[in-house]
Amino acid sequence: MKNIKKEKKTSINIANLLAPIISSRDIIDILEKFIKRTDTQSVDLDFINVKFISRSVAHALLLMKENLRTKKAISFVNVNKDVAEMLRAVAANRIVPKSQKPKFNPEKININSLLKEALT
Repeated sequence: MKNIKKEKKTSINIANLLAPIISSRDIIDILEKFIKRTDTQSVDLDFINVKFISRSVAHALLLMKENLRTKKAISFVNVNKDVAEMLRAVAANRIVPKSQKPKFNPEKININSLLKEALT
């Protein structure tokens, strides 16, 4: 009979660990270090009592989740409407390909021909 090991899940209360209002992407470094120290491969980030995250924090969270995806399965749970909308907006923005900068090719025009055209 094979020994089947149940995968444990770690739950991290974001409001308790970080703050209920998170506006600086730098604080996500603390969270990432905390996640890396866990001994499980599945981590729930519990956003209960988190009222707000800034766009830069949402971006940092999504990058962190993407960077750790081979080591940890990270899930966002108990996310309120505002936080969910911010994460969704940033995720959607990351999916859209960056458009190329428009090329500026000014046409050279002789000033005398413009003056002649304006006077006629």
